[in-house]
Amino acid sequence: MPYKPAFPGIIPADETPPGVIEDQTRFPALHNPGNDVELGLRCRPAVARWIGIHLESFYGTAQYRFTWHGDTLEIYDDPWGDREYQPSMIRPGDDGRYEIRDLWYPVAPAAVGDLCQRHPDALAALTRDDTPAPVPHMLAYLTDHPGASSRMRRNVETALAKLAADLGR
Repeated sequence: MPYKPAFPGIIPADETPPGVIEDQTRFPALHNPGNDVELGLRCRPAVARWIGIHLESFYGTAQYRFTWHGDTLEIYDDPWGDREYQPSMIRPGDDGRYEIRDLWYPVAPAAVGDLCQRHPDALAALTRDDTPAPVPHMLAYLTDHPGASSRMRRNVETALAKLAADLGR
C-alpha cells in the first residue's frame, strides 16, 4: 500500500483506524492484509475531489475512477478490471460532507508538523472549498512521497482535466 497524502476529514467515533502514520517513509509498514479496516472518512466536496485526483493518478483510472454527476459522486474501485463492477454512489450528508470508505490512517502530530513545513500552501488549500486546479503547491503535495512514479505529475494533470470536464468547466 503506497503512502497517501494526508487529507482532512472526520472519522466516525465508532470506527478505529488500524494504525498511525508516524513517518511517511515508513507508512507502507502499517499495511497488514489481515488487519485492513475500511473507515468512513467524511470530507467536504473539495477534499473529496482531491482524493479522487490522487487515487486516479496513483492507481490509474482502470482501477479507480471518481465521476461527478451534480452533487453525486460515483466511485469505481475495480482492482481486477471487471468492467461490470457497480460504482459506489455517494451523496452528501446533511452537513454537506461525503463519506469515502477506504483504508484511512490518521497522521501523528510530528508527521503533521513535517507536512506543514514542506507543504503549507497545499494544506491551506485543503481547508478551503476551491475547485481543484493544477496549481504548483498541490502538484508538489500530491507527487512528493515515496512510491510516486515519474509519471505521477502528468497523471495528476490528466485527472484535473477530467474533473474539469466532469464539472463542466
